[in-house]
Amino acid sequence: MYLIYRSWDQGVLGKRVWRMPQPTVLEWVHDVWEDATAGDPYEWFERELGTDVWYLAALFEGDAPPRSMEELRTLARTRVSELQQCNVDARSVRVLADSLWYEVAYYLVDDSAVAASPGLWSYAVHDGPLPATVNTPAGGFTPPWKTVDLAGSSGTGTVYAVLLTCRARHFSIGRDDTYAFRGVRLPEFAAALRSLGTTGEWPLELMVLRSLIAPDEDGIAAALERCNRWPGYAEPPDDYLADLSSHAAALELIRTARGREGTVIHVDEHVVQMLIAEWGETREQWFFFDDRWAGGHPDLAASLMWFAYHWDPLCSRHHFRDKPCSDNRVLYIAVMEEDGRVRVREAGPMDDERFWKFYHWHHSRRPLGEVTAGDVLGAVEVQFQQPAPDSCRFTEFQITRTSHGPAVAAMLADRIRHDLKEAGITRSDGWLQTRYPHGSRFFRAVGRLRRSADGSDFLVIG
Repeated sequence: MYLIYRSWDQGVLGKRVWRMPQPTVLEWVHDVWEDATAGDPYEWFERELGTDVWYLAALFEGDAPPRSMEELRTLARTRVSELQQCNVDARSVRVLADSLWYEVAYYLVDDSAVAASPGLWSYAVHDGPLPATVNTPAGGFTPPWKTVDLAGSSGTGTVYAVLLTCRARHFSIGRDDTYAFRGVRLPEFAAALRSLGTTGEWPLELMVLRSLIAPDEDGIAAALERCNRWPGYAEPPDDYLADLSSHAAALELIRTARGREGTVIHVDEHVVQMLIAEWGETREQWFFFDDRWAGGHPDLAASLMWFAYHWDPLCSRHHFRDKPCSDNRVLYIAVMEEDGRVRVREAGPMDDERFWKFYHWHHSRRPLGEVTAGDVLGAVEVQFQQPAPDSCRFTEFQITRTSHGPAVAAMLADRIRHDLKEAGITRSDGWLQTRYPHGSRFFRAVGRLRRSADGSDFLVIG
C-alpha cells in the first residue's frame, strides 16, 4: 500500500510518497499498531517517516486496531478534531485537514486501488520529476475534463499548463485549473505566448511568464529563470501588474532581484517543470507539457490534472472551486441554450462564472428579452446519501423570477426526482426551501411533503 502526504513543505514536489510492504491499508494498520501504540504514536511516526504527517497518529490512539475499513473511518472522523473532510472506501483513506499554515492531505491506499485507477492515482504515487520520454509521434491525449482554453490557432498540438499553487490557508490544496493553448507544442510555445494578449482568465503566473519572454526566444527555459526572480506570486502588490505590459518593464522590475534559492527547473522538448521556492520551506509546482508528452503518459497527465483540481484523487465530480470533494453534492442547473430551449444538466467548473451571474440577479424580475443564450435560470444542489444512505439534503435552491420560472422548476424537479430514485434515495431531511420562489411547486413535483412528530418538514421522494 501507499502512504502519500501532501503538504507544501514536503520537498520540491510538495508531497512525500512511501511504498509500504503490506498490500492493503488495513493490513498495514494492523502490522504497525503494536509498535506505534507502545509509546507516543506521534513520536513513533515522526521517527519512522522522518516527518510529521499531520493527524495520522490520531488514528492509532486506542486499545485495539480497527477490524474493518468502516471502523477506521469512525476513528478518523471522531479522533481528529480539525478534519475538514475524511473520505473512506473499501480500499483507501483520504483526509484533508488544516495545519498551522495551510491545508494538508494524506492518503492511505491499497496497491490494488492504484492499479485499478491509474488515471486518478498515477501522479499522487509518482515520486520524482516527470519523465522526459515521448513515446507517441502525434499526440492522441484527451484531458479527463474541460480545460480553460486561453488560445487557439490552426496549428498542430496543444500545450497544457498545470500550476499547483498555495494561496491561503483555506485555498491551498486543489482548485487549480488546467490551462490549454491549442495549435502549438512546447518547442514553439514561447513565440506563441509572446504573440497573445491576456484576458481575465489568465493566472498571474502565466502573465508573468509571457512578459518575461524575450523577442528572440522560442523556448521558455530562460523566461522561467527570470520568473524565479519575480517579486511574488501569492499576493503581488498592485503596482507589479503594471509591469506586465511589456517585456522591458518586466525586466526592469527584476533587474536587481535575486533568484529564489532552491528552485528546480527541468526543461525537455515536450515537458517542462519548474518547482519554485516560495516563502519558508514551501514549494509550488509549475508543469507545462504538450499533447505528444501526454499521449505517451496519459495516466500521469490525467492524474496530474485531477491532482491539481481535487484534494481527493477519487472525487469524480466536476464541482465548483468552493465545493468540497467527494461529499456527494451535485449541482443541477437549468440553462438557456442557443436554440432558445432550456435544458437541465449537472454543473461543472466551466459554469462557475455563469452560476455566479445568475446568483446575483435571480431575485430580480428581468424582462424576458434580457434572458440570453448561456444564462442560468435555475440551480438546485442536492447532497446525496446524507445523513443516511437512503436520504438526501437540498443545500442550494434558486429559481429565476422570470416567466420561465414555473417551467424551470418543473424541469429541475423531473430530472432530480429521476436521479434520486435511481440512487435509492427515499426521503429528504433537513430544511426544505418551500418558501423560496417556486419552491413549493418544485418540492411537490419531486415528492410528497410530510410533517414529523416534532413539527419539522420532510420530503418523501416519489
